Amino acid sequence: MSSKRAIVELLTSAELVAVAQQLGLDGAEHDSHSALLEGMVASKGATLPKILAELPIDRLKELCRAVVADDSGRNRPTLIRRLTRTDSATRLFGLVARDARIAVIFRRGPSKQVRMLLWDLVTDAVTPGQWLSGRIYDERCGISPDGRLVVYFAGKFKTKLATFTAVSRPPYFTALALWPEGSTYGGGGFFEHNRKLILNYNCLIAELNNNATLPADFVVSHTGEYCKRHNRDQTAQANQGWILKSKGADGAPTPKMRFVYSPPWVCVKPHPTQAGVTLERSTLGMGEVNGPFTVYSYRLLETPPKPASASAGEALASDLGRLDWADWDHDGSLLFAEHGCLYRRALATRVAKTPVKLVAALGDQVFSNVLPPEEARKWP
Repeated sequence: MSSKRAIVELLTSAELVAVAQQLGLDGAEHDSHSALLEGMVASKGATLPKILAELPIDRLKELCRAVVADDSGRNRPTLIRRLTRTDSATRLFGLVARDARIAVIFRRGPSKQVRMLLWDLVTDAVTPGQWLSGRIYDERCGISPDGRLVVYFAGKFKTKLATFTAVSRPPYFTALALWPEGSTYGGGGFFEHNRKLILNYNCLIAELNNNATLPADFVVSHTGEYCKRHNRDQTAQANQGWILKSKGADGAPTPKMRFVYSPPWVCVKPHPTQAGVTLERSTLGMGEVNGPFTVYSYRLLETPPKPASASAGEALASDLGRLDWADWDHDGSLLFAEHGCLYRRALATRVAKTPVKLVAALGDQVFSNVLPPEEARKWP
């Protein structure tokens, strides 16, 4: 794994000046080579992925040969990821609001420190929020359709609460309502609509303050009641837009993964604007050593239009490989995360031929005590 300094030291003076100008660093035109180098290394805004994003592909391949002895491929994000493996311990997971172009991002790393961030999908501005010292169970979290509330399931095992479900205003963890759990058998939930929360239990459990802080128009129910009105497969995944395609089965565990699914659980999510285009997510297993707790791989599938006198052709597949997370934006862009970075990919007609944009590199963030503003303590 290569440090930011080790790679920046390989850049020429001309490259340092060009990158510094693009990133808006002071002294780009007048500082000496050594001053530019030290300034770039010290700059928190000039992250390594941002620096590398300013270099041409041929130069990235040269750096890959020099640093990691592997220059295969001509895909810019692939080459950048190869040079920024120090971000691999940062895990990202996202929730896209159903009715608003807003996403909540959970950034984990180290393992017991999680930060919530707010991603404005219109401008691609990413607003950092509060940290939580503990664990967030990503798959049990949900975002309200308007993006103004988030429900999360957290573990703080050295406290009296141990585990709990809470509702907050992103990007802050400060609880507006909280349901103690104490174990990991239940917990978390999803929003059926903006003012109705479904908790992952077969019955209602007591809220910490006996619902004293809940607004009069905010309804709390449970999956037992929800499943009476819906098919039992329509859980939080269905409300985030994922549809179960095929059920998996338990396979033999390996030294690297405690729980293996063979075949995997497969869910799909249709493209929001293009008929016949689908994002497919396979859950390969859980409990990977030195990896994510839940292991996903993704594919893009495109079914050619069906001629009037023929059956539909075989779906075109673009393998995205293992990613921390992927989902659709409302405008049809593919959003995904890996190695501590958020990406956006505009989707053309053919799923395999589209550009990728680095939105944010979050691998170098460090835990700090972030106090919530007064607005985050009030219900919207």
